[in-house]
Amino acid sequence: MVAVVGRTLKLYWGDASPSQLVAGVREKGVELNGDAVDITNDDSSGWRELLDAAQINMVNFPVSGVLLDDSLRADWFAGASATGRRMQAASFVYPDGGVISGTFYLADYSETGSHDGEVTFEATFQSNGAVTYVAGS
Repeated sequence: MVAVVGRTLKLYWGDASPSQLVAGVREKGVELNGDAVDITNDDSSGWRELLDAAQINMVNFPVSGVLLDDSLRADWFAGASATGRRMQAASFVYPDGGVISGTFYLADYSETGSHDGEVTFEATFQSNGAVTYVAGS
């Protein structure tokens, strides 16, 4: 993969087809985590041993940006209702066409505004179930 400009990475959220681009994002990231299984025992000669398989795999999408609409806030509050919208499809799209996608949970959401600046937001989407990666060209 060649170097790319950060603004060319896109995050889409929602079960509608096509999913909506998350508005106002300035910074976004992908966190890939796989918790190791510790199998250290008396025969390990004092050295930690890990099983070559993750106990729990997870993917998080942390984002922040300028608040342009209330869609994430609305999804947060809708999550407390019977029609909850805090768990939806999400895709992280690279400029070469690579895509990380799956079902994600809107785990946290915050807004901040100062008296002389724009209102900003931060959110984290956490994977629920299997996540797929399709390589780009």
